[in-house]
Amino acid sequence: MAEEKVEIVIGPDGTVEMRVEGVAGPRCLDDTDPLVQLLGGDVEHHELTEEAYQQAEGEEQDRLWQG
Repeated sequence: MAEEKVEIVIGPDGTVEMRVEGVAGPRCLDDTDPLVQLLGGDVEHHELTEEAYQQAEGEEQDRLWQG
């Protein structure tokens, strides 16, 4: 399993950029939501990485058992 990492960069103009690594699937959005709320809750733009489109471990097993 890859190390999960969140990097937050605050620019001189106050813009905030957040990068998530090591999290497969859309779970990265759930994991970072509390941070987004603490930073004001407004998201102007988000861009998903390739990892966000990968199936998270366990989802494959859940899908196989259900169906």
